[in-house]
Amino acid sequence: MTAAARYTWVWPLAVTLLMQTESAFLTRAIPVIGPVLTEAAGVPAEQIGYVASMTSLGTMWFLMASSSMLKRLGPVRLLQIGALIGATATLLITVGTLPAMIVGALFIGVGYGPSPSAGSDILARNAPSGARALIFSIKQSAVPLGGAIAGLLIPTLAIAFDWRVALVVAAVLAASTALIVQPLRAGIDVIRDRAEPLNLLAFLSPLSFAAPFRAMRLAPSLWPLTYAAACFAIAQGNLFAFLVTYLTAEIGVSLAVAGTLFATTQIVGVFGRVAMGWVADRLGSGVRALVLLAFGSAVMTLAIAAIAPSWPFPLMLMVAALSGLAVASWNGVYMSEVAHAVPSAQVGDATSGSTFFTFVGYVVGPSVFAFIVSIVGSYGWTYALVAAMPFSAGLVLLRVARRQAGR
Repeated sequence: MTAAARYTWVWPLAVTLLMQTESAFLTRAIPVIGPVLTEAAGVPAEQIGYVASMTSLGTMWFLMASSSMLKRLGPVRLLQIGALIGATATLLITVGTLPAMIVGALFIGVGYGPSPSAGSDILARNAPSGARALIFSIKQSAVPLGGAIAGLLIPTLAIAFDWRVALVVAAVLAASTALIVQPLRAGIDVIRDRAEPLNLLAFLSPLSFAAPFRAMRLAPSLWPLTYAAACFAIAQGNLFAFLVTYLTAEIGVSLAVAGTLFATTQIVGVFGRVAMGWVADRLGSGVRALVLLAFGSAVMTLAIAAIAPSWPFPLMLMVAALSGLAVASWNGVYMSEVAHAVPSAQVGDATSGSTFFTFVGYVVGPSVFAFIVSIVGSYGWTYALVAAMPFSAGLVLLRVARRQAGR
């Protein structure tokens, strides 16, 4: 393979993998020290769910208004801007008040916003068709990879030094990625429309709310895929937002042990996403792979709900690992199916629109979870209720798979 041929997908994948890892790392840095943050802010532990929801809300805000930015600036430049926004927002959280945490989380979400559409735009133009789901899944494996790094690094720094030191380190690491990818930008941002108006006021315009709905009209399969993705997001979002708090506050394990279990879900999710991309390509159907994950996610969410203080650590570790496989391995296959549903020129818009509605699950899920916990007083029972969402996704995807098989 010549250097030119190698460059067509290896370096673009490397850039998207690094920047997705960075953005996921920042979003996970908050929940992995959730008990410490809520204590510093003087609020109940379950309120970390509202802070986590703000991260997703920030991403949705970006997705509504960013179409012109992607076309004008190019995907790599947009990813760099997102990294710098996320780093700045992380520093804001070190103020230590609840309002600062909420605003910081919102803009960490804005910084994450370029990752879905910009990453899909890059890979749709460079990924070989026979390995589409695998390449997209490798890129999406960066999400649990970033979470694993956060789960191992941030609590360790918080215990050894201070939670503020941990977040400053996170911000510096995030900002450095924007510099690392700069030499590769010119070779990847080759399709840019310099005539596209760069309207930053779109972030404040009510008309931006219509953009995701317009994008969803690009293909009829986008709605069922997006509903299923939103259900997956509810299960995954609540697993990641509350697992550390659940394990420390209700099960009674130490922050270090909870961080290890959290990191385990992330590490297994890295390999799980790549494996499910390979499975989807072998099955010839990403939808069938998603059906398997939907029902597996429901089962493992119930297993998380069943954890008891009497359980030995190896059993908790096994449940955490299987949860990482079942609950956190869907994203790459889903992104690949969205990209496959529309022409290549529309991948960015379709991904933004579908991801916007998917992130409704990330926003609503933790907020409703926190509300239910405040009523029933149990994280375990609330996780049991969450299992219904991926189960319903499996039923919807079964219909889609049968319709595809009947063509």
